[in-house]
Amino acid sequence: MSSASLGLVDILAIIAVGGGVVLTGIGLRRYRQLRAINRRAVETTGTIHQSEIQVVRGSAGSHDYVPVVDYEYRTPTERRDGSTVYPGKSRFAKLFGTEAAAETAIADYEPGTQTTVYYDPDDPTHSFLIADPQTATAITKVVLGIAILLGGVLLTTL
Repeated sequence: MSSASLGLVDILAIIAVGGGVVLTGIGLRRYRQLRAINRRAVETTGTIHQSEIQVVRGSAGSHDYVPVVDYEYRTPTERRDGSTVYPGKSRFAKLFGTEAAAETAIADYEPGTQTTVYYDPDDPTHSFLIADPQTATAITKVVLGIAILLGGVLLTTL
């Protein structure tokens, strides 16, 4: 593959290899972040204020459901409020395809009840209720990235 004779297949191969490497890197980074958050998490007690299901509208009229639980918790130095159910910086860390599934995830979080809250001692504003890192999306990105990378490598043999 000389630089003077780069054809369409060669360019596609370069794009595929580059895209595969980037996608794999993004997936691995996210996976490691989620696992690190879970390892660092410290337990404390919190009080549930409210729980609800929010609808997230997607493209082509699709929609997912996000469980949201508003709660209060204490770190050794201050009182904090949180609303994230699963580890991750966003309440959208886990989306559910049905409202019933989202409701099941937060069925135990009734207003006024005490519960275990996990928070990151390095960033006490980051808290969550269920210590189950949602790594499926990160793993999917890694697998897809490797597949694209291999596809790009195979294109170079044509």
